[in-house]
Amino acid sequence: MTEKLKLWTKEDVDRLLQNIDYEAAKKDTHTLNYYRDENDEYDELEVAVFVVLEWVRDDHEHNIKSSTIRGTQRMGWFWDALNARKRREEYGDVGDHYLISEDEARETVKAMGLDLDDAKRHLIDSFTKANGYAPVMLPVDPKWETRRNDALKRRGHILN
Repeated sequence: MTEKLKLWTKEDVDRLLQNIDYEAAKKDTHTLNYYRDENDEYDELEVAVFVVLEWVRDDHEHNIKSSTIRGTQRMGWFWDALNARKRREEYGDVGDHYLISEDEARETVKAMGLDLDDAKRHLIDSFTKANGYAPVMLPVDPKWETRRNDALKRRGHILN
């Protein structure tokens, strides 16, 4: 069975946008998570920290990522890191990444000469500009410890 391609008109898009419950969307919560990534692509270890604005949903086991920034000593802040990560995954190179705490992220990027608050501010400001309202931010991901421990187990670390 073949389906006809729907050609969207401006009226179709306007009608669709009228049906979005923006007040409900504003109640969704977000959090910032930090991932340390180790990659030896250049024959030496390169450490990166991904700062990720994530959408936290009770009905999902994992968060839904919405925006990402990558920091390295060699490149500084890369403001569109989600696309960089996707390109790496296409070639089977996912590095060795795992969740770290905000304090660990702050110390790691500080050693690179970067300020973690710059990345945090950029993500929140970009979200606000794109959506017309600021995200409702949780101080910490409620599933952070479980997600971090699951990742450590996958990497073969023994937890007490």
